[in-house]
Amino acid sequence: MKKNISHLDQFIKKSLRAEEILIKDLINEIIAFKKWIMIVAMTVFTLGLVYIFTSSDEYTTTSKLLMEQSNGINSKALGGLASISGLGNLGIGNQNTEALPPELIPELVLESDFLKRLMYEKVYFEEAQDSITLLEFVNEYEKHNLYYHLAKLPSKVKSMLLSNTTAKGIDFNIEEKQGEETILAFDTKERKTIAQLRTRIEVEKEDRLLVIQTKMPEPLASAQFNEVLSRFLKEYLTNIILDKEVKNFEFIKERTNEAKSRVEQTQMKLANFRDSNRGINSQLLKTEEDRLQADFNLEFSLYNSLAQQMEQSRIKVQNATPVMTVFQKPQLPTSASEPKVILLSLVFLILGGIIGILFFFGLLVMRMLTIHFTNV
Repeated sequence: MKKNISHLDQFIKKSLRAEEILIKDLINEIIAFKKWIMIVAMTVFTLGLVYIFTSSDEYTTTSKLLMEQSNGINSKALGGLASISGLGNLGIGNQNTEALPPELIPELVLESDFLKRLMYEKVYFEEAQDSITLLEFVNEYEKHNLYYHLAKLPSKVKSMLLSNTTAKGIDFNIEEKQGEETILAFDTKERKTIAQLRTRIEVEKEDRLLVIQTKMPEPLASAQFNEVLSRFLKEYLTNIILDKEVKNFEFIKERTNEAKSRVEQTQMKLANFRDSNRGINSQLLKTEEDRLQADFNLEFSLYNSLAQQMEQSRIKVQNATPVMTVFQKPQLPTSASEPKVILLSLVFLILGGIIGILFFFGLLVMRMLTIHFTNV
């Protein structure tokens, strides 16, 4: 090494005197350092092999969901049904129900709220000899390569040093509104699970298809996870899209029942009044009867209008239900998709060569600065 550095110093001094660097001489210097460049390259390559062979096998499963268009056959059929039922004047067939844009679905799948619900779904693992939740898998059964444990070592040491320190807990009273959390809160295991699930799920939109890919260390677990994710996604999207329409339907239904009760009450008052004053000819009684009749007509008209709106809302709920059919079922993978041994080996070999060359140029710059400032 000293001989090489001495030869490099001569090259630098010659270049400084000539105020130029000859490419031929530079290449000769690189060749002279080829041994050390190879050592650096092989070191990086060896570290890469350690990463490859300490990483667990991963199996990838792919499935596809077909998303039906909301303005297709179903809307026309519902519009025809509205006309037949006498509700055509309410414009049911032309109303567009607000829906979740399909472009947002891949992002929604990776959201914490979605993954928090998903992590408690169960998948069968051969290692556990049972169906366990994804939360249990990530925190108890998931295996990692050597470098993952080395990266986590400082935090583990810090946790051990602070384990004797008693931290004062703070209780957060998270307000719930209509059965839903207004603020998301996660413990350590849940945060770790969400982070890991994001690396194991990939959802892409291709025209009207949702391509769902899942990755697990076991073939059966990968296929089951894919099926669970597809089913859970359909249910989750249905709940989001229908939430507004269902609430609207329930509200109108309550008002309709109230109007029906008032119709029955005014009808009973009118009937009782007529029975009590039958055969009596009085203008005052006639006026009272007309008033009761008008109240009944008003309440009945309101009830009839609400009943039509309830039917309209019922049809909108049906129309808003997302139709997602399985276009391609998840198939049990037969071979591991990761780690890609040949590809990664080639990548680490090339990376090692690049780092070796950078090592030479770093040494060149450092020696050049040293010689320059020494002669100043």
